[in-house]
Amino acid sequence: MVLLGWVAVAIACVDVGAAQIEVPLQVAGTAVDEPVVGKAGAQIELDRAELAFGPIYLCAGAQAGELCDTAQLEWLDAVVIDALDPAPVEAGRLRGREGTVRSWMFDLGVVSLLTQKNPLVLAAAEQLGGASLRIEGRAELDGVVLPFAVAVVVRQEEQTEVGVPVIRKSSSEAFEHSVAVGEPGLLVRFDARPWVTEIDFAGLLEDQPCAPAGPERVCAGQTEQRCDADGDLIEARDCAALEQVCVRARGCVELVEFSPDSQGYRAVRNRVVAGPRPDFEWGYNP
Repeated sequence: MVLLGWVAVAIACVDVGAAQIEVPLQVAGTAVDEPVVGKAGAQIELDRAELAFGPIYLCAGAQAGELCDTAQLEWLDAVVIDALDPAPVEAGRLRGREGTVRSWMFDLGVVSLLTQKNPLVLAAAEQLGGASLRIEGRAELDGVVLPFAVAVVVRQEEQTEVGVPVIRKSSSEAFEHSVAVGEPGLLVRFDARPWVTEIDFAGLLEDQPCAPAGPERVCAGQTEQRCDADGDLIEARDCAALEQVCVRARGCVELVEFSPDSQGYRAVRNRVVAGPRPDFEWGYNP
């Protein structure tokens, strides 16, 4: 492990005689022109998908992680990416030495340190309220439109290595490039669509009557019912008339906000960390 300034990193060995270089780093999102098809056929439209990207390390070894002791190239800052905008934006410059890189790892605005228990929240994540990712949109399922929002924090868990970035290339992924003086640049492009495909929107809907010893608040389609312990109806509200939606266990709400203990939150985090990877495009020259 090596402590570089304010951030502790574990990063692959390099040739100390290699020339020092700087490589322009560009970041971009992907245009989403059609609804994303999710679980149970949910049609998901994204209005916002912002990601705090960085720091990033490129290593000589085939697998990044604790075996990567010194970065071949690194960028120690972070930037907010509009993952719905395909236009590349300059993030900064990767600095290091020329040579072949075979793996990568990066954080999303929240960095684990060897020197302290709590992670460091970089300015990019602070712009997102301390989150690594913020998504807002609407999912249509069975004629019901569910506005939703989620703010996900991606950080090291107790079972992962402290001081090592969370997202990294696996040993089975193909990634190799010889970086030399004059390298035009690297473009890292993210696609927000896979992040929302595993959210269970169907689990938020129900069409049930009041029942003895059942929940106090039950949705009968888009009607919120308040029930007593005997299963008798106390009060009913038409959520659609209120321009709201009836959600299981919550009743009428304007917006479904996924909390950290919800299926929706875990589904998004898992897809960001272990789902489809960003595209790395070498030789990018704006």
